[in-house]
Amino acid sequence: MALPIMVLGDVGTGKSESAANLDPTSTFYIHTDKKPLSLPGAEKNYKTVYKENGKLDLQNSNYYEGNDIAVVKALLTQISDNLPHIKTIVIDTITSLMVDDFMGRLKEKGFDKYNDMAQDVYTLITMLRDLRSDLVVIVMSHVENNYDSDGVLKTSYKVPGGKLIGQNIKPEAYFNMVLYTDVTMQSTGPRYSFLTQNNGKNTCRSPRGLFTESKIPNDLAYVISEYQNFMQ
Repeated sequence: MALPIMVLGDVGTGKSESAANLDPTSTFYIHTDKKPLSLPGAEKNYKTVYKENGKLDLQNSNYYEGNDIAVVKALLTQISDNLPHIKTIVIDTITSLMVDDFMGRLKEKGFDKYNDMAQDVYTLITMLRDLRSDLVVIVMSHVENNYDSDGVLKTSYKVPGGKLIGQNIKPEAYFNMVLYTDVTMQSTGPRYSFLTQNNGKNTCRSPRGLFTESKIPNDLAYVISEYQNFMQ
C-alpha cells in the first residue's frame, strides 16, 4: 500500500517549490501544468528520454509532461511495477488534468461527461493505495472557497466543471495527509509553509502526533522523512 499525500494550495503559494529537495534519482515527476517546471536545476535533474520508435524510455526517464489522465494512470502502474528505484511520484497538478478533460469535452451535451470526469478522478485517486508499498505519491491540487450549509466560508479541493466529485467523492478522504500551502509576509519577504491540521475552515489533516507544530517547512522531503520516522 503506497502512501498518498495531497498538497492543496492556490496559484503561487509554493506547491511546486515544495518538491525542490526531493532526490531526483528516486523521484518521478508527472507535470500536467502547461508551464516550465520551476525547480532549481530542473532541466539537469529531470529528464524525459524517448526510444528510437518514439515511445517513452521509462527506465531512463524521471519526468513526463502531459495532461491525458489515462496516460497518467498507466504511468503510475508502470512506475510501481517496473521502476523499483523510484520512491516518490509527484503529480503536479491533478487540477490541470481535470481542467483539460473538461475543456476537451466542453461541446458535449448532457451530464454524462460529468459522470465520466468523476469516474476518472475517482479511479486515479483510489488506485494510489494499490501501488508498491514503498512508494509515496504526492498529488497537488488547487483550492476553491465555498460556503457550507451554516454559511461558513471553507476552503477545499477545487473541482473544475461539475460538483459531483466534490460533493460525493470527497477526494481528501482518500489521503493519509492533506497539507495546505501557507504564505506569511515577513520583513525579509514571504515565508512559505505547510499547514498540518484542520482549522475548522479547510480539509487539512495529518496523522495525530506526527507534527508538533501547526505550520511546518514547505518541504516534501522533510514531510516524507518525518512520516517514515514516525511510522518506525
